[in-house]
Amino acid sequence: MPLDLRRRARAQAPLLAVLAIVLGVVVYLTVSPGHWRRGAGMIAVAMLLAGVLRLVLPRQYAGLLAARGRWMDSFCYLALGAAILIIDIRLRS
Repeated sequence: MPLDLRRRARAQAPLLAVLAIVLGVVVYLTVSPGHWRRGAGMIAVAMLLAGVLRLVLPRQYAGLLAARGRWMDSFCYLALGAAILIIDIRLRS
């Protein structure tokens, strides 16, 4: 792998981690489409992970997760993840 590509991938590692979870969910739901609620829960976990990563990582290490200020990004990711998870839990019961 060329050095430039490795450096870019390392710079975007937090976003790539979140996208890997989302891609895993898409593959899982392609194989097992009847488990969409479990997939929604895993998407919520990915958003919560994005929020925590944005909260703890400095801007230069957050990569494309940093769109606005740290607190606003973290709030948006965490609120969206929590909303998805709450709706998912409510639908299960």
